[in-house]
Amino acid sequence: MTGNLSLERGLAVLNVLKEADEAVGVRELARRLEQSAPAVQRILNTLAEQGYVEQSPDSRRYRLGHSVLALARKVLGRDRLVGLAEIELQALAAEGCFNAFLGIRRGNCGIYLLTVQSKSPVVIRSSPGETFPLHSTALGKALLMELSGEAVVGILGQGPLEQVAVRTVTDPHKLVAQIRASESIGYTTSLDENFTGLIAVGAPLRDASGTITAAISVAYPRSVGPHVEIAEVGEAVTAAAARISAGLGFPEAKQARDSHHAA
Repeated sequence: MTGNLSLERGLAVLNVLKEADEAVGVRELARRLEQSAPAVQRILNTLAEQGYVEQSPDSRRYRLGHSVLALARKVLGRDRLVGLAEIELQALAAEGCFNAFLGIRRGNCGIYLLTVQSKSPVVIRSSPGETFPLHSTALGKALLMELSGEAVVGILGQGPLEQVAVRTVTDPHKLVAQIRASESIGYTTSLDENFTGLIAVGAPLRDASGTITAAISVAYPRSVGPHVEIAEVGEAVTAAAARISAGLGFPEAKQARDSHHAA
């Protein structure tokens, strides 16, 4: 077995464990990877020695280990995007009811880079590294802003898209129209589309070239809706997104930030 092949198989094991909701046994891993159980066991032994997987003492099944978390924290701690966004998300969450999120797009799904819990009764059950749907979340829609309709359909497929909640838009072409409307106001919304009873508002983040590379969002219970105007939340989220984009070198965002400070 070559070194590259060994690495590829080791990463495949880690990817299966990452997507699993619970610890996975050797035989199940072997079945999913279409490898022999002894070969998978050897990979697990190597990963366990380095702390990248750990074995549950009661079930003898495997899950991701502490070294993966340490590695992720190291990467996130050095990431300028995460550092800039964390300041803004903490400020938004401090308002009392806004759980806040940072995410990027990888293929046809989104990946959380950061989640910040507020005092909201809605508890965040997502962690950095976990995926989220693009079509039903405000965060995902913000990541799709300014793409052509053909590009959006190419990413999500012809549909119907998964019905995640009661008001999920499952027609890709209707979703494109919704995103186009969002572009005119600068922020996206998800109203009972990803979780029933939850409102979310998102905005894109741009790098120095002006390309949308990430997005932020906040989510809050519909029960606080009478006291919170979506438009006001949208202004707060887009303002935070502009400050983050300015920190990433986006000239227009920097100009807007400087004008705001001058006023």
